[in-house]
Amino acid sequence: MEPEKDNINGMEPDAEPVQETVPEPEAAPVQETVPEPAAAPAQDSAEKTEMPQVQQTAEAQTVNKSFLRACGSWTDIFLIAGLLSVIMILMGSVVSAVLTHTVLPARQFALNLLGDAGSVEFLMQYFDFFGIWIVFMIVITLFKDNRPMWKAFFYNGHGNNLKAILAGILLGFGMNGFCILMSCINGDIKLAFNEFRPAVFFIFLFCVMIQSGAEEIVDRCYLYQKLRRRYRWPVIAVLVNALIFMSLHMGNPGVTKLGLLQVFLIGVLFSLIVYYWDSLWTVIWAHTAWNFSQSIVFGLPNSGIVSSYSVFKLEAASARDGIFYNTSFGVEGSLGANVMIGAVIVIILIYGLATKRGERKDYWYELEQQDAGRKHIWEAVVLTVIMLAILAAFIGGSYWLNNHSEEEVTQQIETILEEQAQQELLEQQQQQEQEQQAPAGNQQAPAVDQQAPATGAVEEQTPADGQTPATGAVEEQTPATGAVEEQAPADGQTPATGAVEEQTPAEQGAPAEEQQETPATGAEEEQVPAEQAPFEQNNV
Repeated sequence: MEPEKDNINGMEPDAEPVQETVPEPEAAPVQETVPEPAAAPAQDSAEKTEMPQVQQTAEAQTVNKSFLRACGSWTDIFLIAGLLSVIMILMGSVVSAVLTHTVLPARQFALNLLGDAGSVEFLMQYFDFFGIWIVFMIVITLFKDNRPMWKAFFYNGHGNNLKAILAGILLGFGMNGFCILMSCINGDIKLAFNEFRPAVFFIFLFCVMIQSGAEEIVDRCYLYQKLRRRYRWPVIAVLVNALIFMSLHMGNPGVTKLGLLQVFLIGVLFSLIVYYWDSLWTVIWAHTAWNFSQSIVFGLPNSGIVSSYSVFKLEAASARDGIFYNTSFGVEGSLGANVMIGAVIVIILIYGLATKRGERKDYWYELEQQDAGRKHIWEAVVLTVIMLAILAAFIGGSYWLNNHSEEEVTQQIETILEEQAQQELLEQQQQQEQEQQAPAGNQQAPAVDQQAPATGAVEEQTPADGQTPATGAVEEQTPATGAVEEQAPADGQTPATGAVEEQTPAEQGAPAEEQQETPATGAEEEQVPAEQAPFEQNNV
């Protein structure tokens, strides 16, 4: 029996897995059916949340493929943006003209400082750009969508700081100084020390900074940022900005093709600096250092314009066209300067590619995400209205200034210039009168001394200075009756017959015998009283 127990006991281990397998199929369907209702809504909600994200990413990818940005407007199109930039420059010129002739005594201050009307006029060519700064600030403040440009204009820590100013001065002075040094080494120019007046030197530096900075805030801040707001590709903002910058210099005196090419390359270089380093201050001071060193320090033509004051003076007779200098446009019109600036651009591009450096700051990214900026049309409308209003004020102001020019507008400068002009005119008139009188005297026949055998001495009167002698003016005296005078007829008139005036010796104040002289002694002049008319008789 024990074996049977062993067998039973031996069967017990086989029975345990049977019991374990029985509930498993029952538990399996329970586990499958229980979580299904709870899991279904979770999957549905996940699918619902994932679908919008997929659509958003797809839309973002399609937007990124377009070169137009959602925050841009039609006023940011490069043609319209360029036109608005030109309008800003014109409006700034009007504001400068009105303020300097009515409120700001800039010309008087400059005249007292320099003492030379020519230097004052040249200095004012730089200072008159301050109106562009005023118009720029008004436009940026007035239109809300332009206010992000303030971040590119003011101090920002990473780009606009003291280091940026020093870097700009070194860049501008270094490039221009290198070209001038090479010109001197090649013998294209010769420089001589002129004078150094600290007050005048720094006044010119300030005014040149106003002029250079005005061009940069229009081109590298206002225009560049408008193009970046419209176009996704930065290359459009860089190249179009440089093209418009070049077009603004086409009217400069002595401009050449190489000069325009260099202005274009300078525009590309400065735009790349703004793109990579977000430093408007660097380009402002680089532009200032270039113009100041070329024009005020070394006395060379700056875009074809020569300064009346400079520390060094160019010996004009020694100047010649060379690799780094052009006699009509200065350093900017030379081939060597174009090659140098092109090399600097290539170095910056290589640096950006090697370091994988992108745009330092995109001020329109947040605005683009908000899909804003659709109301820029009011910018063009308001600017047009303001331009028309200022134009009307300028016309009226010009009319008023013309009527009050001698009393209220740059009185001292104008008087100096007027006196010089009047003196030159007087000298020219005197020379013309002398030239006209000389042939007139040669054409007229000289008076003929005629003596009557019975009447005595006949006198010929010499003409006074500047007067032509009367033809046939002969004075005849009779011994018995005294001086008889016959007036010669005017030109084109017949002589009046019988018009004879008889005078007694008493009226003459001396006897007729005393007044007559023999032909040997010659004819002497007889003084006739003022109330008596001289006797004149036509020669026959």
